[in-house]
Amino acid sequence: MVFALASEIGAAVLVTWLTWRAASGTLARNDLAGVRTRITMSSDAAWQIGHRAALRPTVIAGAVTVLWCSVSIGVAQLRTPVSVIVAAVVLVGGALLSITVAHRAVRRASPDG
Repeated sequence: MVFALASEIGAAVLVTWLTWRAASGTLARNDLAGVRTRITMSSDAAWQIGHRAALRPTVIAGAVTVLWCSVSIGVAQLRTPVSVIVAAVVLVGGALLSITVAHRAVRRASPDG
């Protein structure tokens, strides 16, 4: 369980770092990492606008995941598969929310609305 929880921490840090890089303009549009949807991939501006908007929910989900996993590693009673599932749900839920937020921001910034 410790390995699975530590892996969740790694995933949360990686997703947060990649989103921050895309939001700051240091991770260009690509086919491997980031919010890669038709809307966010439509232009460099859409990519950056979407990731700037997605950064807040990503950071929150990442921080909650890291905190939950750290506590679960430290408390023997929490080192269970349920803790790993909770962490995964938080991280994936944050990613899904980030996609929605990114799309909304790109549409708001678009002249067509």
